[in-house]
Amino acid sequence: MDTQQFLTAIQSSNPDERFAAWRAAGEVSPTVIPQLGKLAASQNPGIAKAAIEALTTMTHSVGKDPKSPNRAAVTRGLLDLSSQANALSVRIHALRLVSSIAAEDSVAVVAKEIHNPDLREEVVYCLDRIPGNASVQALINAYKDAADDFKPRILAALGHRGAVAAASLCHDAMRSPNKDIAIAAAKAFARIGSKPATPPAFPSEAGLSEWQKIERMDSMLRYADAQAKAGNAAEALTIYKIALDRPQEHFQCAAIIGIGKLATPEATALLLPKLKSPLRNVRITAQKAWKGIASV
Repeated sequence: MDTQQFLTAIQSSNPDERFAAWRAAGEVSPTVIPQLGKLAASQNPGIAKAAIEALTTMTHSVGKDPKSPNRAAVTRGLLDLSSQANALSVRIHALRLVSSIAAEDSVAVVAKEIHNPDLREEVVYCLDRIPGNASVQALINAYKDAADDFKPRILAALGHRGAVAAASLCHDAMRSPNKDIAIAAAKAFARIGSKPATPPAFPSEAGLSEWQKIERMDSMLRYADAQAKAGNAAEALTIYKIALDRPQEHFQCAAIIGIGKLATPEATALLLPKLKSPLRNVRITAQKAWKGIASV
């Protein structure tokens, strides 16, 4: 199907013709992308649907093969659709699609709209999925000027990426007086798992909601697990001790499991009192951990 036949079919009054056209979009030249962008904003819902699905089909066709000869052209076309010249709904869809196929050379264009309230969520989602250091750095650079209500989203993306380059930013953000930012920073810092030069300053429990207190402790335990895996047993045990003193049995059990994996004399000493815990689940978890250490 040539481009003109394709575009005619996409706009057909016959839904079967429109469907056949969008299913075949992967075989059509990427030069039709600008026209598809205009049609995707059509007041005719059938035509708009067909154009959107055609863009999706075209993206998936090059996404399956990193060496596809059309991949770069499709990426450029979608980036162009994300510009201000297009309808907001089209820009959002283009960013979502380009997140599947973009490389580092697309980061600068994508990041331009990171402070746009209408697009910032899609921009961060896109940057989060683009591999390489450039996308991580773009997120880091955007953090300072981001609105407070969006800083947690950027921190979440950095944590999801396990961005070691953002460890110090997350560590500093844990001191924020804004509790939502502080907790988001703690979660990201824990996911990254890098040990800072000074002891980690997790947010104080003062002023936190009950759910935020749970997220705080979960983050501390995740960080402790990362330190244990990295061989920093003393750092991990410091946090495991805190969790063992909590009344919540799930925190105690999580700490016990971590302690059992360390299997050091210091870890064994911490585990011993929990063998007689009045909490059944804690006691059973401790017994299993003790047997695991004994079998090493």
